[in-house]
Amino acid sequence: MCMPKGTRDQLPPLQQLVHGKKLPILVLDERWHKLFPGGVKPEEVKTLEKKCNELLKEQGKLVNEIKDLRRGKKKLMDAIVSGMNEGENDRKKEKQKKLLIETKQKIEEESDRLMEVPYEIRKTNEELLVVSITYCYDKLKEREEYLRELTQDIEVQRAEIKQKVADKVELEESVDQTYGLMHALLGREVMNVFDHYK
Repeated sequence: MCMPKGTRDQLPPLQQLVHGKKLPILVLDERWHKLFPGGVKPEEVKTLEKKCNELLKEQGKLVNEIKDLRRGKKKLMDAIVSGMNEGENDRKKEKQKKLLIETKQKIEEESDRLMEVPYEIRKTNEELLVVSITYCYDKLKEREEYLRELTQDIEVQRAEIKQKVADKVELEESVDQTYGLMHALLGREVMNVFDHYK
């Protein structure tokens, strides 16, 4: 139902932000569904999604039922009018009048309900948005924290790799220098013998 003036201030902060705003119907919006990869949703989101879907179905059903009832009402009225001229029996006329009254009441009841459903859809949609955004924001914060941890780990590993590369270069230079000195000191033939056996 529509909220009385001043009630908005009594809502939690996120609900205050979305209350009365023109929002897309989330269950019909592909972007909302993409917020939940693989369709993984918390129970509260699933419950509100189901409620919203049921309200949308009810709204569609009411629209169709009212159309059908109005068609039936027109046929009844046509039958009553044509029966007046033909002088049909009173019992049949009474039955048609009773059916007409029942049809009018049913149209009125369903029309009243049809007026309520959009407010319920809006309220449920707002609740669904708040719950969804809260869940997604919490997940976003978890991912950002994990991303920070990964970035730190990568920086540490990068520094370790940089140090290992420097150690490798230093070792290669040391090996080359030692080998060069031994080669110069012992000569090629002696070094070839050592290279062959070692």
